[in-house]
Amino acid sequence: MSVHINHTVSPTITEEEKEVLQQIHAAVRYPVCRFELRSSREEELRSTALDAVHLTDEKEGMESVKHRAELLKSLEEKGLIVLFYHLKTFVKGDYQLYHHSDIFCQLQQLAEEGSKREGYLFDYAFVKKGVAVLTIKGKYALRG
Repeated sequence: MSVHINHTVSPTITEEEKEVLQQIHAAVRYPVCRFELRSSREEELRSTALDAVHLTDEKEGMESVKHRAELLKSLEEKGLIVLFYHLKTFVKGDYQLYHHSDIFCQLQQLAEEGSKREGYLFDYAFVKKGVAVLTIKGKYALRG
C-alpha cells in the first residue's frame, strides 16, 4: 500500500523558529536536556525544573535558555520536531556542557540546600539526556 499526499500545509513559523529548525537540520546531533530534581529515597519521585534545554555555552543565562526552550516546545507542538528523552546510547561529550553549566550548578546547590531541611523530598539534581529531531513536516517547512 502506498500513500499519496496531494496538499501539505506547513504551520506558520517565525524567523527565530526557522533558525532553530535550520540549526537542528545542520547538526549531527542536537542535544537537549531536561533538568530534574530527584529523590534518592523514592526513585519514582521526580520534578522537572527546566525542560527542553539546549545550551550553547556553560555560562549562558536563564533568560536565553528559557527563550530557546519556548521555541523548541513551540516547534514540537507544531509537529516540526520531536524532543526525545529515552536514549539508550549517547555521546558523552554532547552532554558535558550541561553538567558543568551555571544553571545546572545552581540547581544542584538548591537540591543540596533543600536536602538539609526536614521533609524535603528532592535531594539531588539530574540531567535527563535527549535529542531534538526534525519530523518530515519539519523538513518540509525548511523548504518553504
